[in-house]
Amino acid sequence: MDPRDRTGRAGLGGLRASFQSQRERALSRTLYSMDVVEALRSFTAYTRLDRLVARVTGDDPIAFLDATTTQDLSGLKPDQSELTCMLDEKGRVLAELRTIALPDGTVLIDTEPAAREAVTGWLAKVAPLSGCEVIDETERWTVTALRGPEAQEHIPRDAIAAEVDWGLIGYDIITASPFEVDAVSMTAAEYESARIAAGRPRFGIDFDETTHIAETPLIARAVSFTKGCYPGQESVARVQNLGRVRKRLVGVDLNGADVPAAGSTLTVDGSDVGRVTSAALWDGRVAGIGSLRSDVHDGATVEVGSSVAIVRAL
Repeated sequence: MDPRDRTGRAGLGGLRASFQSQRERALSRTLYSMDVVEALRSFTAYTRLDRLVARVTGDDPIAFLDATTTQDLSGLKPDQSELTCMLDEKGRVLAELRTIALPDGTVLIDTEPAAREAVTGWLAKVAPLSGCEVIDETERWTVTALRGPEAQEHIPRDAIAAEVDWGLIGYDIITASPFEVDAVSMTAAEYESARIAAGRPRFGIDFDETTHIAETPLIARAVSFTKGCYPGQESVARVQNLGRVRKRLVGVDLNGADVPAAGSTLTVDGSDVGRVTSAALWDGRVAGIGSLRSDVHDGATVEVGSSVAIVRAL
């Protein structure tokens, strides 16, 4: 239908279409000139994530995961998500998992590829004992990270969305196929640098299956101290109640422009006190994550080669 009225002037529909077109063109020009740092600060940036995705089906998937991981999942409702971990009997992290309850009664879990053996191995092996099954559906799903203050506005209808409130704030979107995002695209390297600067440790890079969960911020974010038994609970409770760990994951803010390699030694007065697990140059500063002796406190100064760094909590 012609949007013009009988006088030949643009009608209301034409005005709306014209305004929308101008707005879209202005937004496109803005996105073209906006860098990732600014997009994360004031708009939205996105990237595709490499994640292992599996579905837990059966009699009671939530009860099964509640019994085998650290978080209290008993109250998880459809479309809600929760961070939890799989541990070995000594309290070491086998996998950091996100659990998403779906309306059909199944639970979707996603994790770093480094945790594949724990999920498709041990978890899948014990699942039938609880009348459940763990199915690897990685090839079926695309996981997209939406980050920034306007990320929620870019969530597609009917997508599986999990809010991210640690590190780079936003949402992770799980869809059957990639979707168009009218936002600033991040490369994998840019996303990794932003993650490090935001102080979000990553399983398989900053910690792994040799790391006790109490050495990581996950002890405060993904552990329930009131729920029933789960593998590794005894070790977690012992550390929590009777003592402290010898080392912990921390953030380090470095002076200068030199980015230390992973594995670089952290020292105090010439003595080794830890190591860098990841570091990057981001927004004009060098930031890192490291494993540091627990007696080196937040705000302390450490050396990394010829650079000086300030310790901060994650």
